[in-house]
Amino acid sequence: MALTYEEIFDQLLDFTEGMAKSGVTTFDLANVMSRFVVELSYDTAPNTQHATTLLLTAITDRMERDITRSAEDE
Repeated sequence: MALTYEEIFDQLLDFTEGMAKSGVTTFDLANVMSRFVVELSYDTAPNTQHATTLLLTAITDRMERDITRSAEDE
């Protein structure tokens, strides 16, 4: 049975929390993970345009979520 988006996200969160407990700084972890995701996207996507779209969509979704939260707080 394949994992759902939420299950994959939760497992990655557990992994990153474990890394933080072992002394890895948040900045270093975020830096390595972001570079890993870029490499993974470009290595596995059907083409570079698709990889770029995946990455930009993730960034845009986060920005929209932050903007929405900020507007709700005002």
